[in-house]
Amino acid sequence: MKILVVDDVGYTCHFHTRLIEKFGYSACSATSGYEALNYLKTDNDISIVVTDLMMRGMDGVDLFQEAQNLERFTDEGELDPPQFVLMTALRMQKNSQDKDVQRLKLAKELGVGKIMFKPLDQDELEQTLKDMAMGAPTAAGKSLDLYTPTQSLKDAVKEIIDSGNAGAAEQFVECLNEEVDSLKKFLSTLETV
Repeated sequence: MKILVVDDVGYTCHFHTRLIEKFGYSACSATSGYEALNYLKTDNDISIVVTDLMMRGMDGVDLFQEAQNLERFTDEGELDPPQFVLMTALRMQKNSQDKDVQRLKLAKELGVGKIMFKPLDQDELEQTLKDMAMGAPTAAGKSLDLYTPTQSLKDAVKEIIDSGNAGAAEQFVECLNEEVDSLKKFLSTLETV
């Protein structure tokens, strides 16, 4: 697995590439959306893209949209589009009519995997990449997207904690326990096969 870092500010691009390598991943970098798109067309090992939102020419949202339409193949068949982490210094509290804030909202609507605010929290970035790299093989040999439901689960837990609703927390734990029991039963059936 390889991670592509995209930022039109050279120092930032270099810093994040080295940081990702420090986490133990293979990384490459591009200083524009167009250069990144060329990497994605030629390097099938890239499975995660960490890109800046605001760049000259093709911004991070445009790159995400273009990447969704790329046809990438290996000997085993077609590859899924890479997962995206979008970096930005913007804050949503800014004027909602601001063009850049609108691009950030569009990124959320389009389903960008994760949006992180600069300066990046290194521990959060490392955990995000670990979550995105997590996958389980399916019968067809493709990987199962465990990142999206895991992230939804984390968001739901955070929302319950932030609300201070003990009743909701108890119901959520009960539901989780039932699902964990289902997974345990599933695993025990595999052990008997």
